[in-house]
Amino acid sequence: MEWDFTPEQVVKAEVDYGLEQFRLDLFEEVRLNMNQMDDAQQRKIFDVMYDLCYWVATGGDYDEFLAGLDKESFFPSFLGSIKEMLVPNIMMLGAILQRLIMERVDEQTIPLEEALKQVDGYHRLVVTKTALN
Repeated sequence: MEWDFTPEQVVKAEVDYGLEQFRLDLFEEVRLNMNQMDDAQQRKIFDVMYDLCYWVATGGDYDEFLAGLDKESFFPSFLGSIKEMLVPNIMMLGAILQRLIMERVDEQTIPLEEALKQVDGYHRLVVTKTALN
């Protein structure tokens, strides 16, 4: 995806771009690039791509994620082939998460550990509640 702003601007709260919008934008990118597939297939690709972006943005290893996928599916080779194209998405998602954590630490003056727990809970809520059609 391409944005008119940088991850650094998101971290510094110079632009208002959050987790929900990122997920909607990523889903739209999948829909545009995979328009020959049905909605269920597009959703499955989005889910795995988002999980990969989140995994790497939170410190996981790209290749470790791929190794955990079903070797019989097309996902390991597909995700391996678009690794470089996902880097901006991973960086933007990392910036969004960092901003969410910083807001809690700076504005609510809570310990980092608590902020991490709150952002994890918020993330889980967004992922389960975001309607992507």
